Amino acid sequence: MAKKNESAFDRLLKKLTKATPIEQESSVKLDHNFDGIQELNNPLPPWWTAGFVITVVVSVFYIFYYTIQGKDSQYDEFNREMAKAKAQVDAYKKEHNIVDANTVTLLTDKQALAEGKDIFLKNCAACHLADGGGQVGPNLTDNAWIYGCDIKDVFKVVNDGTSKGMPPWKALGAANIQKVASYVLSLQGTKPAKPKEAEGEPCNKG
Repeated sequence: MAKKNESAFDRLLKKLTKATPIEQESSVKLDHNFDGIQELNNPLPPWWTAGFVITVVVSVFYIFYYTIQGKDSQYDEFNREMAKAKAQVDAYKKEHNIVDANTVTLLTDKQALAEGKDIFLKNCAACHLADGGGQVGPNLTDNAWIYGCDIKDVFKVVNDGTSKGMPPWKALGAANIQKVASYVLSLQGTKPAKPKEAEGEPCNKG
């Protein structure tokens, strides 16, 4: 009679767990106890057993496919996809003339340097002076540089700023940073009115 009153959920639960009904638990009790606590010898749930068997089968296939046959692992696939994505990004940047600290090149044409000078006078002259001789910021006309004098180094400093008070100028945009960085490098060897004492290490013009 009790079985007829069982819900569909109760019947499904029994099939999934194969747990012994409470009224029959005495038949599966083990003969030992710990402080009065007894253990039941219920069978493993079918879903757990099936999952274990599937895991074993998959692991055998995995070992054969990836270890014995030497197929690419998920790490190899990840690195390959990352390299592919990087190549696509680099191609897009090149096509649309987008630069960053890794791809930036030194500009030497008069138009670009003139635009770089205009950006410098509006944003950088307050600290470095209009002639680049240095005031709050270091002298940009000598051969001594704190963070490197290569175009990539200067681009990174302008873009990211420094821990010594140089604010980041990322808002200028990569193209403008390339122009102003190129202009800054063009100041090397010029003669400012009141050059600040050299700071950093000497290096050749990049």
